[in-house]
Amino acid sequence: MLLKNAIEVGRLLKEAKELLNHGEWLKWLKESVSFSKSTAANLMNLYKAYGPKLLSLADDDPNSQALGNLTYTKAVLLLGLPEEEREAFIAQHDLGAMTTRQLSQAVKEQRAPAPSLVTNYEEKYTACCQTITDAFQELLTTLDQLARLDPQTKEKCSQDAGQLASYMVERLKDQPPQAN
Repeated sequence: MLLKNAIEVGRLLKEAKELLNHGEWLKWLKESVSFSKSTAANLMNLYKAYGPKLLSLADDDPNSQALGNLTYTKAVLLLGLPEEEREAFIAQHDLGAMTTRQLSQAVKEQRAPAPSLVTNYEEKYTACCQTITDAFQELLTTLDQLARLDPQTKEKCSQDAGQLASYMVERLKDQPPQAN
């Protein structure tokens, strides 16, 4: 079902619901149409979200064509985006060329929260720790090789490395740095 058709059905369902007394909607829906409650809600939401916009766009407007050619399923997926993001999303993506699965994934990615600052620093911390670990392993290998070639130089380098390690430990104790 194309979006234009779904919007029209949604409009008609909305009108029917407004004519019914409170509490009669589900009974009427069950007896009068073959839509489930959720499908009827989706159709009415499509009318609410796209109806006025689609009707106000000229037929030669690219957004009108993009919206008009959407399937019901793709249009419902787009309802997962906030209204203010939806239009930009539609303009940025070739919805006609996307499969439903691709669109679903793109919407999911769009809704995903941006990585927090904490997450970015945690990743940076992990990378730094790995760099230090790798450098330490390389230092041990170098000192081992140096011990075979020149034990005195190896001893001096080991002492220098020990001082550096002590300095690093002391600096870590003072994290975050105390304000003076």
